Amino acid sequence: TQKPRQSTRKMHFGVRLGAIADIYCSSIESFPFPELGVKMESILHLRVLTLNCLTEYYSQLWNDTWMPCYCLDSWTKHDSRLTREFFSELKSTWSRSCALRSDFERRQALVEIDVLVSIILGLNLEELISIYRIQFPVMQQNERDTWFDAKGRIVFTSSKGVPGVGLPRKAIRDDTSYGLITPNTREEGISLGWEDIRHLSEGTVTREVSDDTQPGGPVRRTIEYHAPFDRCDRESDYRIAWEEFERRLG
Repeated sequence: TQKPRQSTRKMHFGVRLGAIADIYCSSIESFPFPELGVKMESILHLRVLTLNCLTEYYSQLWNDTWMPCYCLDSWTKHDSRLTREFFSELKSTWSRSCALRSDFERRQALVEIDVLVSIILGLNLEELISIYRIQFPVMQQNERDTWFDAKGRIVFTSSKGVPGVGLPRKAIRDDTSYGLITPNTREEGISLGWEDIRHLSEGTVTREVSDDTQPGGPVRRTIEYHAPFDRCDRESDYRIAWEEFERRLG
């Protein structure tokens, strides 16, 4: 991959800082895109596609951009919440299983995209980490207080960008939609908050919700959170991904 001209960085930086409500095709078409090479292109495009192709409305995009090498890809990090077979089981025709759906896997894909784009723009690892430290204090704050369960679901986050995700910090007295199952406890119809369960080393927390995201009206469903719970370290994940992509891309 060739190192892009300084104008590339300036243009992306200008869009990032510009007080504009929307970015149109005309803006994107003015970007000077560096040559990626087939290998880099497939790795980057696959992560973008699996984050976005969530419904059948994206099936044509998926089918038109399919590359057989997608099935040879893999995560840069080893974690039980990252499905090892996700890439190898991808198909040329879109299906629901072509999209990343767990919170943990979607976050990992975004981390890997950050690293890939940094490499494309000619940055080094320490520059990427410095940008994260200096320019994204809110993201750092959210990362420090976002907790995942053993299945990759966000059980608590302080991020205001995802309201309603996970448990509230403190129990809400009138909200008795929760249940708790541990080796020594089984309770239903209780109030729970993150501070009540963060210490759990095993067990399951359930939450009954009304899901109105699909056609046909709201339906009741149960969300399960499996202990134990932990956080991610973005800087550490950047380093792991960078080292692995350097190895793969030579």
